[in-house]
Amino acid sequence: GCARMIDYLLSMFSPADSPRDLPQQPAMKAMEIERRLRPEVEEITNMEGVRIIKPKVFPDARGFFSESYNAVEWKEQLGFDQTLVQDNHSFSHPGVLRGLHAQPGMGKLVTVAVGRIFDVIVDARPGSATFGKWKGVYLDAGNRHALWVPDGFLHGFQVVSEEGAHVMYKCSAVYDATTEYGIDPFDADLAIDWPQSDAARCIVSERDRSHPAFATLRRS
Repeated sequence: GCARMIDYLLSMFSPADSPRDLPQQPAMKAMEIERRLRPEVEEITNMEGVRIIKPKVFPDARGFFSESYNAVEWKEQLGFDQTLVQDNHSFSHPGVLRGLHAQPGMGKLVTVAVGRIFDVIVDARPGSATFGKWKGVYLDAGNRHALWVPDGFLHGFQVVSEEGAHVMYKCSAVYDATTEYGIDPFDADLAIDWPQSDAARCIVSERDRSHPAFATLRRS
């Protein structure tokens, strides 16, 4: 019985189906990894509360190990004290632009696991001295940087890597679709300098294309 069953299962696979004979998957594109023995923080000039956090990374001949988040060390060494309660993960193809989105009451720690993005924030906090100003930074799998997007900022990104991009978000609140809102990423008043600035050549959802102008938000 058992021997016949094994013979039957083996007969279902030709020699060409052997895992040893299957085409090998292409290796991941090499990317230089930044080495850091302790976490670092960089404040974004003229954007109160916005930070780039650079976690510990240990590359070697095998690859690398990264401590992408450490609540205790980040609080003690960087002054980053946030309660993060939801993790999100998105994959986007080359040329995709997501945003601009805001979730009131939620801050986001944004990192890239695979690929490279141009990450953009826009200050939408009523009464802020930098209301309507934007900032863009590159995040990728090599630098391992994390961008802290505080509550009150719009957020979006454009994928600039050929392999697409896996983007990770650690959030300070649970997502609430009833309070989320968006703004046109190609708004003329914001004038964001996207790497691919031709809207017709970007992959953007109909929802994001239909968002209103930034002028619809009240300054105070």
